[in-house]
Amino acid sequence: MFKKPFQSKPQSALRESACRQLAHEAQSTFHEFTAQPGKLQTQKFVSHIGDKGDIISSSTDPLWIRTTLPNTSNMVLVPTVYTQWQHPRMLPILWTWPVVIEKLVGGADLMTAGLVVPPGGLPVVTKGSLVAVCAHGEMAARAVGVMDVDTREIREVVGAKGKAVRVVHTYKDWLWEAGSKDEPPVIPVDSVEEARVADVEKSADGEDTKDAVDTTDGVDTAMENLSVQDAAAESETAATTHVTPAEMDALLMTSLKQVMATVLDKKHMGEQLPIAASTLFSTYMLPNAPRNAELDVKKSSYKKLAKFLKAMEKHGLLGLKDIRGEMHIKSLNWTHADLRTYTPYSVKHVVKEEQAPAVEKTQKGNMIELEELLRVPPALRPLFDDVNGNPESGYMTRQQARYVLEAYIKRHNLVDTRNPRNIRVDHLVCDGLLTKDETAKLTFYPRDKLQQRLQERMILCTRLTVPGNPPVVRQGRPPTIDIVCEKKMGNKVVTRVMGLEVYGVDPASLAKELRVACASSTSVDPVPGKKTVSVLVQGHQVKIMTRLLNDRGVPTDLLKVTDKSGKAKK
Repeated sequence: MFKKPFQSKPQSALRESACRQLAHEAQSTFHEFTAQPGKLQTQKFVSHIGDKGDIISSSTDPLWIRTTLPNTSNMVLVPTVYTQWQHPRMLPILWTWPVVIEKLVGGADLMTAGLVVPPGGLPVVTKGSLVAVCAHGEMAARAVGVMDVDTREIREVVGAKGKAVRVVHTYKDWLWEAGSKDEPPVIPVDSVEEARVADVEKSADGEDTKDAVDTTDGVDTAMENLSVQDAAAESETAATTHVTPAEMDALLMTSLKQVMATVLDKKHMGEQLPIAASTLFSTYMLPNAPRNAELDVKKSSYKKLAKFLKAMEKHGLLGLKDIRGEMHIKSLNWTHADLRTYTPYSVKHVVKEEQAPAVEKTQKGNMIELEELLRVPPALRPLFDDVNGNPESGYMTRQQARYVLEAYIKRHNLVDTRNPRNIRVDHLVCDGLLTKDETAKLTFYPRDKLQQRLQERMILCTRLTVPGNPPVVRQGRPPTIDIVCEKKMGNKVVTRVMGLEVYGVDPASLAKELRVACASSTSVDPVPGKKTVSVLVQGHQVKIMTRLLNDRGVPTDLLKVTDKSGKAKK
């Protein structure tokens, strides 16, 4: 329903009586739901396929959808993934494989063959009931949908056909984008679900080889020959390297104290403040993590870098300041008691220092090359043919075009004997370079202005050479990569880049690198009305975006930066 942008009207506050009625309806409809007090807003929406309804939101996230579901005519209250994350047992849970989750996020419905059936069987859910769809072994919903079949009728999933769940809303769809864009939290699995997970993993590990092979075959059919065994292996690898939120919290604080005690000490850092929060994390904290640990704020209890830094500010280690919508560290407290008792550890950077020159050399050698070329228009072809000035490729430089005109002037003795700066115009010069009025009135024309007129009449082209691809000639000036920094949802600043595909830049790869470099969430979204995508990152990240694109060989001249996040001019 929300896999594409939807239209919505402005939000309006929900009256207290309506809030109480909503809480009563939710408590009577959903299992283990406890209403939370707070002000709510409502707005009407129309989806891209014409579905209508209301979105009920808090100050940060959409919480409920009131709409008609497939095969129903009445308005139904549907929780969003944000609400399910707060109350994970409010809906019956169906499991599926991580590779299937990727398809659901892309807009597909959940097929029966994609279900993971525990040894105890699927929960009893009737057709038309709401369910939460979770990744195998997790409790945080990745999708919310309505059952298309009674689970008691599902005997086998291997080779089964038909839809099991019609998806209404998913993590990473446009409704999720309208909220805080939080990642799914790590929700502890209760004892019942834990036993089911263990049984499923036991069979997936191969104790019952026949069942494991059959299950793999069934999911392969549903997922277009995707390997479920690889997905299970990835789940096992993730489990072995799992870090609890408390452990990640300790790693983040240790890394911050290590940076303050060694790299950003009072002697070297006092004059460089303030420093962007993303720079602190990507440039200093990540390389100085203890025991070569991989820092991931999303795996901590904070979930966001901003929340971690605010907690550190409350702890007294640093001071924060908002500059143009982006969080900066304005001060560091080197006299804090934690630092007085802290003992730094050694961090090895030898490998990175040795590789740096090689990387820099590779980047310089792989820059995108642009060459301005000219093409002869039809009106000037007779003039160029007269002196054999048309190149075989059809393109020439500005200097070559000047030589052709000079050769024509010399061949036909068009120089004014009384003033060499003037050129006598003949029929070819008049047809190609002069207007009708000039042709009727003028006999001579200044040489420099004639050359200037030639440059204006030639067709401008650009030869684009992307490393690894053959050169391409395009008419006109080269397209630019647009970097737009704008405000979204109040004072939240985001940076968006568009037009990457022309220059061979992979949007998904850039988004992944931006996520680490900026320590902010990113997304890759289609641009409405165009066959291209845009990469969006939280915060004012123009400098980092420019640096990463330069590293990929894109010259700064091709970047068009538009900053809409500044304060309005007085």
